[in-house]
Amino acid sequence: MQNIMSFRSRYDDVTRAFRQAPWRVQTQLIATFAALAVVIVALGGMYLAEASRTATAGRDVQSLQLQKAELEMSINRLNASIAQMKSVSRLETRVRELGYVPAQSSQVEFIIVDGYRKGQAQAAFVKSAPEETPDYNETLGTWLARALSTMIGLGG
Repeated sequence: MQNIMSFRSRYDDVTRAFRQAPWRVQTQLIATFAALAVVIVALGGMYLAEASRTATAGRDVQSLQLQKAELEMSINRLNASIAQMKSVSRLETRVRELGYVPAQSSQVEFIIVDGYRKGQAQAAFVKSAPEETPDYNETLGTWLARALSTMIGLGG
């Protein structure tokens, strides 16, 4: 009987120790809800940050597409300008302004090149007053020394 009473006493002590006080239950419930709220806020913050990055990237793509379209338009304008500058009438006018005249047959030297197709000859122009060109008498080493001394300020 003593054993049973002793066992019963121990059982009551253990039960009392594990029994939760009402304030502990409330504290655990509040802590659980607070942890759940922190997790929800963290997930929401991550979603918001990702959505913000996506929107920013979308705006950047739109801006770059607009810039690309403007650059393509500029390239097309420049290509049109180059084509206009390369027109035969414009080039002939410019050549005449520089003092060239159509070449006479006595002024033209023809060279036979194997493999060259006939009929590809183009109009030749010669300068109306030929200039004297000096003989080339400078070596690469001389030119390089002069260029380097000019760059570093040793000569002029």
